Amino acid sequence: MHSTTEVFFRHTWDTRKVIKFDAMQRQENRVENKKVFNNESRMPKSEKIFDKKKYRLKKYSNKYKVHKWQLRKTVAILRDFYNKNHRGEHGQQNKLEFKKGTSGPKKSPSFFDFARSQYLEKKADKKRKKEEILRILTIKKEALRKYKENKMQKYKKLSKKTKKGQPVMKERIELLLQKIQQDKNNDVTV
Repeated sequence: MHSTTEVFFRHTWDTRKVIKFDAMQRQENRVENKKVFNNESRMPKSEKIFDKKKYRLKKYSNKYKVHKWQLRKTVAILRDFYNKNHRGEHGQQNKLEFKKGTSGPKKSPSFFDFARSQYLEKKADKKRKKEEILRILTIKKEALRKYKENKMQKYKKLSKKTKKGQPVMKERIELLLQKIQQDKNNDVTV
């Protein structure tokens, strides 16, 4: 068996070895991680690596552009909110306080809450406008369909011919009668 002093010295000797080994490894890591500079520029070579995939994503990807646009939009909304509601004259802050119900603690809205409410309002407006446009388009399509149908019927009636190639007068006279009746009805209602 070893004496306690011998174990103590061996232990301290081992820790000294470990400490020295750690220091050597740190030194090696520093040398390995040391940035190597290019002679042409002061940019490290490790940062000059060109990633073609990232470049193409940034240049051509619609998702990337949309994401970037959304970020800019949210930052702009937050900036506008902060400038309008939290800055008074001379750069002093105004405190907006809203009551919950009739009696309750006052709470100032956060930027996120305000941005969300604005976003939801804009989304609802867009939805309403889209529905209105769709409704108008359906009305227009229906009117156009009726117009084309009437035009086709008129064309069929006017283009009828006899065996000898003469126009059939019966159909033409019926069209004239319908026109006169419509004009008479329009004059009475107006």
